[in-house]
Amino acid sequence: MTQQAELIQEIDKLPSRYIGEVIDYIGYLRQKAHNENADEIGAYRAMAADTEREQEANEWCNAYFGPVHPTYECG
Repeated sequence: MTQQAELIQEIDKLPSRYIGEVIDYIGYLRQKAHNENADEIGAYRAMAADTEREQEANEWCNAYFGPVHPTYECG
């Protein structure tokens, strides 16, 4: 049995007066997942915008591996 099927079975066993709380909790979890995703996207954007760090990464890659192609830099 999948976890989703198991979850549905457990919800079906609850008294109906608790269904609203389950729905509220699901909403909370969805918002939490959305916020975590937004935080990750923001962190990646900040990292991509850090040109100094990007230049250091390119220099390190080129020093360690050597330039792959004269017009290509790693990073």
